[in-house]
Amino acid sequence: MKRPIPNGYLISESLAELLALSYNAFDISHPKYRRNLLNEARMEIVVAPKFAGFCNGVKRAWKLAFHEAAQSGGPIYLSGKLIHNDPAMNELGNIGIKVLGSDEAPPDDATLIVRAHGEGPNLYQRADQLGMRTVDATCSIVRAVQRRARALEQRGYQVILFGHKNHPEANGTIAYTDHGIIIETLEEARQLGFYERIAGIAQTTAAQWEYEEVIEVLKTKCNELEDQGRICGWTVHAQKEAEEIASSVDAMVVVGGKDSSNTKRLVEVCSRHCASYHIETLDELMPEWFEGLGRVGVTAGASTRDQDIEATVDWLSNLELARVS
Repeated sequence: MKRPIPNGYLISESLAELLALSYNAFDISHPKYRRNLLNEARMEIVVAPKFAGFCNGVKRAWKLAFHEAAQSGGPIYLSGKLIHNDPAMNELGNIGIKVLGSDEAPPDDATLIVRAHGEGPNLYQRADQLGMRTVDATCSIVRAVQRRARALEQRGYQVILFGHKNHPEANGTIAYTDHGIIIETLEEARQLGFYERIAGIAQTTAAQWEYEEVIEVLKTKCNELEDQGRICGWTVHAQKEAEEIASSVDAMVVVGGKDSSNTKRLVEVCSRHCASYHIETLDELMPEWFEGLGRVGVTAGASTRDQDIEATVDWLSNLELARVS
């Protein structure tokens, strides 16, 4: 049973008896009493404990970039965005690392860092022609998929890559084949012609369940299917961890680049269970998203810096009635 007390607050009968409340004993509208009475209603913030933020491939690329900035005597260029995260790229720009322009002619002592997503053979040829020293920051898992694509085609398979046609990893991987095809959707898989032998591979940040659906369709498009698609282990674990949290909270905040494929997949996974918000910077957060919520989860893409995750948690913690678990 609830009974009214001054200023419109409600308090349980049992608590009233326990505290021996009296209108003349103290002023219930005082902030310190209000905090005590409402403490149990504080919004809980649940942070992904293991697989939020830089994956191992990104950590390696990030360290290589800073190492080169500290050691190299000449200008340092990137083959493209080292990772898909604008705040991180701005940080690299602040130490003099920039993306090599398509028509740019760098000086003789320049260094080229190949981005974590990898590149096709043409990029390495261009670097050689320009006389640039090359530092390869390609993720080791991506490099393995590139080699697998080339080997499968040489063995007579039609290589079908499930990924995004505008993503550098997918384009870089398929560049190691002569006839490989990138498909983005289940419908595109259904529209494929019939081949004697198909080898299915995947962009390493694809959603596992989507790739499995595509493979089922590819089985109907050939006499022999070789399933060689391996989603990055970090990606799989991050998606599973995010889904577990999303299924137990009222809303999720996913921190990461707006052009980050793995971050977008996390948003898709979380959205199946609760309201999910994809942000890259703090100024995108809106207090009204969290009004009346009991639990809010936080995770982040594999290209998100620790300080961006921490800043998001701090922002949420500073909301009235919030606590971190």
